[in-house]
Amino acid sequence: MNAENDMGPENPEADKVSNDSSPPTSDESESTGEQPLPLATCVRWMVLGEKTVASLFLLVIVSTMAAQVFARYVFNDPFQWSEEVARLALIWMTFISAAFVMAEGRHIAVDMISSRVGDGGKLFIECMSYVVVAVTCLLLFIGGASFVWYVGKVGSPALGVPKSWWYGAGMVGLLLMAGHSLVNLFQVWMTGKPIPRETHVEEEAFRLEMEQSE
Repeated sequence: MNAENDMGPENPEADKVSNDSSPPTSDESESTGEQPLPLATCVRWMVLGEKTVASLFLLVIVSTMAAQVFARYVFNDPFQWSEEVARLALIWMTFISAAFVMAEGRHIAVDMISSRVGDGGKLFIECMSYVVVAVTCLLLFIGGASFVWYVGKVGSPALGVPKSWWYGAGMVGLLLMAGHSLVNLFQVWMTGKPIPRETHVEEEAFRLEMEQSE
């Protein structure tokens, strides 16, 4: 009996310690974590693919220009096609990068109005911005598609690549940016609040510098 009595009060203490030491699951997840946005996985894979393609184009630019410098100053026989390859890769890298920068909300923006209104105003302004960007990109795509088709008959001087490959990069970038804008609009519409963005150190430092100068 004494052993049972001795063990009795120790078990609740041990259970209490073990329960206190175990990490909370529901409360901590509710306080720190948020519900995932709709189509978040799809957006993540799209951004990853765009970053991969842009990185490959950047690798092409660096390797092509390095080979050109080596051929020019070592063999004294520069390539005739290297500048066109680098230029073509730069064009594609620019428009592909514009797409995932759009998805991450890191394009240059002026928030003079949204910073002075409430949550409802911020939500309305964000939705309107996505609508304007999507409509503008689609209109530019429709208007430029005929031009891209027309210049496809003309080839570049060194590579002979059709000009549609050059101007087609803009069409692809416009489609991707319109797609990201529509996905962002859908996410805002389903959640009823603006999309949370990561705070960038550069932006905070710039704001601090502007406040100090004022």
